[in-house]
Amino acid sequence: MNSNETAPYSMAGFDNQVYKRKQISEIKARVDRFPAGHLYLEIGGKFLFDAHASRVLPGFDPEVKVKIFKELGISFDILFCINAVDIERNRQLKNTSERYIISSMQMAKDLEKAFNIRPKVVINKIHDLKEKHLVEAKKLLISSGYDVYNRFFIDGYPENKERILSQEGYGKDDLIPLKNHLVLVTGAASDSGKMSTCLGMIYHDDQKAIDSGYAKYETFPIWNFPLNHPVNLAYEAATADIGDHNVIDIYHLEAYGKSAVNYNRDVNAFRILQGLANNFVKETNYIRQYKSPTDMGINMAGFAVTNDYITSVASYKEILRRREWYEDMVKRGEGKKAWVKVCEELKGECTKYFVEKGYDPILEV
Repeated sequence: MNSNETAPYSMAGFDNQVYKRKQISEIKARVDRFPAGHLYLEIGGKFLFDAHASRVLPGFDPEVKVKIFKELGISFDILFCINAVDIERNRQLKNTSERYIISSMQMAKDLEKAFNIRPKVVINKIHDLKEKHLVEAKKLLISSGYDVYNRFFIDGYPENKERILSQEGYGKDDLIPLKNHLVLVTGAASDSGKMSTCLGMIYHDDQKAIDSGYAKYETFPIWNFPLNHPVNLAYEAATADIGDHNVIDIYHLEAYGKSAVNYNRDVNAFRILQGLANNFVKETNYIRQYKSPTDMGINMAGFAVTNDYITSVASYKEILRRREWYEDMVKRGEGKKAWVKVCEELKGECTKYFVEKGYDPILEV
């Protein structure tokens, strides 16, 4: 089965309508926290079509994110982030030899088609504006009708706060004109600079006495499920090739005395948010009320699961599917045996969960 395919299931374990209603309500509530400024909402995971979610949460509509924003009743801008380093090294985003900038442009076009909104393209981590491949990419984007904005590599990011929060840091980046209070920030792939773009925009707004904020729309891991829940284990299997792993949100546990699950990159993102935004946003800014990565996110998926057994079996099957996919990659010389090993370990953890819950034994299929 191709990694982008969805699997048919005879029974659903997820109520898509409940999820959509709760997610819309939470997004609106977060937007309302910044009535005079912007909410920069980073979109994590797959935006237009989430095949992984539809496999592990039978009943999940893979296009639900698009429908949520269409039904939100709030106008928004879209910032589409790409990475100057990825342009230079021609990072492969598909299982083809298609150039990074061509793949990225197609994603931007798909966004425009879905929402009838032309994204503004933001190029992050620029070292040299005269770099050959960057110049060529910008010409291609501009000739295709996109507004393109430059954001520069900052030496010492994210530790060197003094430099970051200066004219040599965020202050050096292009100003990006916006029309709406809500701004969706998405990107071509991981490390495209989405969060940095959000923080840079908040910095520029603050310079103009505009009180803006940040939040992240995420689906996995499901924060109010156990760390060893098969749905969360399946997410680790899906990201074994980029080294993501789930962790207990220690900030949430310390602040509220309750366990919540997050993943390593969002924990690091929260540290950056705390370390930078709290140094320049006003005391009254809602960002300062975030006590954990879980607070930072908007994820209501866990409240829409209607059958734990069905979703657990689906997630177990996904771990096996990912293991097979990685094994095929290893045979082609494109993958690492370590990825297969991760899936084997996750399969074992999944089996333990079934035993703990007293579920019927699961068979490899």
